[in-house]
Amino acid sequence: MAYWDAAANEALGLAERAPVREIRLGAVERELILRARRDAQAHRPGTRQSEPRLEALRLYAMLGRYRRDVAPSLIAAGFSPAERRVIDAMLDALPMRARAAQPATGRLVVAILILIPLLVAAGAFGWASIYVQDRLIAVVIAGLAVLLLTPIISGLHAPSRNGS
Repeated sequence: MAYWDAAANEALGLAERAPVREIRLGAVERELILRARRDAQAHRPGTRQSEPRLEALRLYAMLGRYRRDVAPSLIAAGFSPAERRVIDAMLDALPMRARAAQPATGRLVVAILILIPLLVAAGAFGWASIYVQDRLIAVVIAGLAVLLLTPIISGLHAPSRNGS
């Protein structure tokens, strides 16, 4: 049998390695990440945590993708780089923005904005059919009324360009 050198064994990567511990975040950490993401989506500041480790995790979940100075504080709070990767994977799996439900008043405004040109067209058709005495001309006048009014109504409904 040949002599087996421990240094050669290590160089070949055959050395016995310490077992890698499984990375698991507890229920408190997972719930904190979900709550922080909901707070970030709702533009709320969230509840500060008394424990520095959990506060660093909360800040990272809220701001980690937007501010680079938050990641070192997560590592400094005691999370390993492998745990940070797990946290990143959890954050990547969560939706970035919650779908905002359109309020009932918004739907009502849209319905009214759709009805206004139709009501104007019906009124223009009625007026033109009485005074012009020709239905074809009344249809043309009603169509022109709709064509002239639609861009104005569309401008009223369009979202503002400044992001609000």
